[in-house]
Amino acid sequence: MKITPKEENENIGFQYHVTMEQIRAHQQKTPEEILLWIEEYAAFLQAFQTGEDKERMRLLKNKKTTWD
Repeated sequence: MKITPKEENENIGFQYHVTMEQIRAHQQKTPEEILLWIEEYAAFLQAFQTGEDKERMRLLKNKKTTWD
């Protein structure tokens, strides 16, 4: 499988804005709370990714550069 951006994502950037309030709230979390969130997020992704998406992520996990 050649790893390339999905056609619907071609030439589309990604932005995510975080407020200072969100940063401060995150800084108040314990390491256990952060790890729990990561585990829950991973389970969510696993449940909703297609087989193609899962394979794409598996291949990208060990890739050193992007879109070679």
